[in-house]
Amino acid sequence: MTLEQFYELDEMEQRETVWENGEFLDDRMDEDGVHRVALYQIFSFYVELFYHIEYNVLSKLIAFSDTEMLDVYLQQFSLDELKSW
Repeated sequence: MTLEQFYELDEMEQRETVWENGEFLDDRMDEDGVHRVALYQIFSFYVELFYHIEYNVLSKLIAFSDTEMLDVYLQQFSLDELKSW
């Protein structure tokens, strides 16, 4: 499945596709502290699922292939921590 084909699916089909085929990579808080954002890799692209913390609902989904959007996850790691491996 391509990113374009994924976006042709309706919202429920997109969610099911992520949950059935995606591999969880990481999670983070959004800038406002309102959502926990779960990152999945699926096929040849990535999907972020935004869960509203207070209401405990999935409020949005963003799919992308641009690896620059992964920078926010990489900033969570310290190079000193990685050196100890």
